[in-house]
Amino acid sequence: MKVLIATGNPAKIQAYTELLSEFNIEVETLASLDIKDSFEELGQTFTENAQGKAIYYYQIAKIPTIAEDSGLEIDYLNGEPGVKSRRWLGYTMSDEEMLRLLKEKVQNIPPKHRTAHFTAVACLVKSPDEIYTVHHAIHGELTDKVHKYFRPGFPYRALFIERTYNKYLSDLTAEEYETIDSRRKNIEEIIKYL
Repeated sequence: MKVLIATGNPAKIQAYTELLSEFNIEVETLASLDIKDSFEELGQTFTENAQGKAIYYYQIAKIPTIAEDSGLEIDYLNGEPGVKSRRWLGYTMSDEEMLRLLKEKVQNIPPKHRTAHFTAVACLVKSPDEIYTVHHAIHGELTDKVHKYFRPGFPYRALFIERTYNKYLSDLTAEEYETIDSRRKNIEEIIKYL
């Protein structure tokens, strides 16, 4: 089976390709299908954006399409940056800008109120009448001590301590990360649906 992963984010493409390959599902990308159309994320929620994007690209590609919207939600800031995780300042920020801005914000949050979570919503459009949406989150707390490493495309992780293991996400072993990975949990549910 072929599935389109409807994102231009190289880190997300790699993560989804790795996960789906475990289930012998071939991944197509917008680039591999030469799709140059761009979906504008105007939704107020991750679900609205993921569904809108999946429907939009399914109508172009005509193959099962998975789209995701995800981001960081900080409880003290009423869920900010949320759907604007990469556009918190009103434009698409670089990884370095995102990291610098989050560090500034965290320093203004009392330590006992730094709870946050990474939410990931995935939507599969299998046909015009079959739309399936799932979501999971990784819970933890923010710190103002920047980890020495973060995976390109995911800068906020460098200031995030995961709750279950009380470690930076970058310090989790592959086995530990697999148990809390919201993207993996979403894909596992989508695979059952497929």
